[in-house]
Amino acid sequence: MLRTAFLLLIFLAACQPALPTPPLPTLASIQILDFWEPVSGTLASAEDVQEWRFVGQAGDAIRLRAIGEQADVTLTLQTADGLTLTQGDSLEVTLPASGTYTVLVQGGAGGYQLGLGYTDRPNPNERIPTPIPEVVGVPTPTPPYSNLGTYIGSLEAGQTLGATFSQPDERHVYIFNGQAGEYVTIQMGRVSGTVDPILTLYTPQGNAMATDDNSGGNRAAAIRNITLPEDGVYSIAAEGDGLPGSYWISLAVGEILLPVTPTVKIPTATPHMETLTPPIPTAVMGNRLEDHVVVAQEVLEPGEFDRFPIFAAAGEFLTIGVSPRGLSQFEPYVEIYGPTGELVASASSQDGIAIRDALIPMMPVPLTGVYVVFVKGLNDTSTGDYLISYGVGPSRENVLRGLTEPDTVYNGDIAKRGLRDVWSLYLNAGDIITVAVSPTSNTLDPFVELVGPDGSLAAMDDNGGGGRSALISSAHAPVSGLYRLRVTPVNAASFGPYTLVWRYVNVAPTPTLPPATIPILDYDDFVPENTYLFYPFQGRAGQQVLVRVFAQPGSSLDPVAAVLGPDGTIIAEQDDREGNLNPRFYVTLPEDGTYTVRVNGYLSSGPFQLLVDLLVAGSPDE
Repeated sequence: MLRTAFLLLIFLAACQPALPTPPLPTLASIQILDFWEPVSGTLASAEDVQEWRFVGQAGDAIRLRAIGEQADVTLTLQTADGLTLTQGDSLEVTLPASGTYTVLVQGGAGGYQLGLGYTDRPNPNERIPTPIPEVVGVPTPTPPYSNLGTYIGSLEAGQTLGATFSQPDERHVYIFNGQAGEYVTIQMGRVSGTVDPILTLYTPQGNAMATDDNSGGNRAAAIRNITLPEDGVYSIAAEGDGLPGSYWISLAVGEILLPVTPTVKIPTATPHMETLTPPIPTAVMGNRLEDHVVVAQEVLEPGEFDRFPIFAAAGEFLTIGVSPRGLSQFEPYVEIYGPTGELVASASSQDGIAIRDALIPMMPVPLTGVYVVFVKGLNDTSTGDYLISYGVGPSRENVLRGLTEPDTVYNGDIAKRGLRDVWSLYLNAGDIITVAVSPTSNTLDPFVELVGPDGSLAAMDDNGGGGRSALISSAHAPVSGLYRLRVTPVNAASFGPYTLVWRYVNVAPTPTLPPATIPILDYDDFVPENTYLFYPFQGRAGQQVLVRVFAQPGSSLDPVAAVLGPDGTIIAEQDDREGNLNPRFYVTLPEDGTYTVRVNGYLSSGPFQLLVDLLVAGSPDE
């Protein structure tokens, strides 16, 4: 029945008019993927692509994972109409609509394993492979423990054991006999493979007490100095974030706290090394282009074309361009189609506005939706390697110029239209600076922007310096960190050389040292839209903790964090902090017990890092 539905979908799709699409890669026969039923396949080469399909319902929270035997495997999840939702070797996503979804599998030659499951419900097929052995003094675990994963055995105080994850999403369960009032510390680290250790401690009733991902340093997990509330059999769930490899796990039990050395993170403006020529990834057909991210592709045959979607909002202006890569003789031609299928813009390398590039500068966006960029050789004859990028505003590509110092004149040069020079500088919170950019030829009209460490715009100017010179007369640094100075031609209409210099108007005093801290919880995760994630930790009355959530670089996530007390009530919550989208707040714990950090995205989704630190000295640096 399911295969008949697939044929019907294909027939109906063939009856609908559509925009021209590029030739698809050679696919093996379509294969069916069922939930909780791992499958295996073999890729013949790096160019081989295998296609699996499954039927999902709107709102399903799913997880797809693949493990290659000889090489890394990449998964691409697409909707029934070919729109790419996400890509990687491990995917977690909430399905936007009911229907048929396609999973494309590609990578190096060799075998692979692929698994599909839900993130919000247990695997009904999961079973304990062997009976839990009778151990003197340790009762057989009750049903709550058996649902946590695959039982491995007892873990004794002072013992370190080793084991291996050989299947995707494998979870190992250990038990130990604990006494009320004892302090326990559990640690887990990687031995081989790509396993990323994660630990969770459960009470005798099967309730989560504490969890951790990275508090042990070097991506090791550590749950430290947990006070056991009662006598009984406690359970430890060990997992590798769905990745294969071997690990070690240890348990320490005592009547006194294990010593943990607090750390003090000193704020500094010490520069780090920048990669001025970052590697350029190869474009994946069907994936959306990202703002100011350059990708590479190739037209192999005359008349061949590539297709790239872009999401844009009404009222924006887009600058889009294609350049021959390196010594390639490719002559690009570009067409852009709007959400309703109409041609909205085109350009070629013979237009002469950006040397050998096909450039569409400052294209107005009339409707919100997906715009599709088609790239082919001029006159359907040119072939070769090329680079493509786009940007919201008058530039499409960043040119990294490196770190700058105050009172130093730097010479820059916008080589062609559509480019943007990016300089770096380190500022401390409270610094006030001035920035001047002056063109040194009649061909350039620049404007300058100062951008904060979180990507927010701190200041900008066009002609404040007189004539075509840009001048930021006074810009305040709200936080310490790496700032960017971006120099862009107005409306992508010019190019040429210029000078840049910045100076201090006011130098902030040396920052006060923050309090010393001990990590309690350090977790990397991904939150889907309209979803709450929960992370337990143990606390004592009067302790003060610092809670922080950081959206990962490049993520569109606007994180929201709350701390729930032992009774489940919210005792602290924060969304944005002083213009920063990342929550950061202090909480004084009112009682002993299990606390929970709740994380969600405000109308957004994406990867993040959660940090909970215990303050052991000093006072909050609010």
